[in-house]
Amino acid sequence: MVTLNIKNSLLTIILAGILAGAILPEIVVGQNCGCAAGLCCSQYGYCGTGNAYCGAGCQSGPCTGSNGASVSNIVTQSFFNGIINQASAGCAGKSFFTRSAFLEALVSYPSFGTTGTADDSKREIAAFFAHATHETGCKISTSLSSNPHVNC
Repeated sequence: MVTLNIKNSLLTIILAGILAGAILPEIVVGQNCGCAAGLCCSQYGYCGTGNAYCGAGCQSGPCTGSNGASVSNIVTQSFFNGIINQASAGCAGKSFFTRSAFLEALVSYPSFGTTGTADDSKREIAAFFAHATHETGCKISTSLSSNPHVNC
């Protein structure tokens, strides 16, 4: 009788090990990002919520912490001038929209251009300028480089 209980216990342990082996690889894969919707990928590559995952160093998802990117370092005076100087002389915004005013306005939006990856920051900034110029009648092709192309 004792032998039968040991065999049943061993069989249960082996079955549990097989099931765990079938399930654990999927859990481990999820821990190198590729997180489900609503989860953040932490700076160490783990999925979750809360400050440890979505705070400083967050790689993707609904990040709340800064990635260390500086919008002023990305939107240099040269980059800004490359956009604004290609607007036509009749463009009303050309006379009052300055890099300083842009950076000053960002004080009210501290997460702008500073969450996600460094490339996410550049894409967000490029998308902003593309949208702003579209709304003003100009078309800008901004890339991750410092050479924007404007067609007004």
